[in-house]
Amino acid sequence: MDALTMVVLIVLISCGTGILSGYLGLKKKQLKNDPELRKRVERLENIVGDGSIEDRVRALETIVTDEKRRLDREIKNL
Repeated sequence: MDALTMVVLIVLISCGTGILSGYLGLKKKQLKNDPELRKRVERLENIVGDGSIEDRVRALETIVTDEKRRLDREIKNL
């Protein structure tokens, strides 16, 4: 890789990082200024925070990775 290619890559990466940083900063400001969006984020944080989703994922993992016979028995017991 020659020096000119390296300089171009460094400039592109720097510009991309600056654009991404600005975009994320704008989104953060929009979140603070938009009460509806804040409510939605808080609601999602509450759902994730209470552990119910983690419990559901664990149950699904158990079902998916469980042996067929054991799953058949549990279904019949229901």
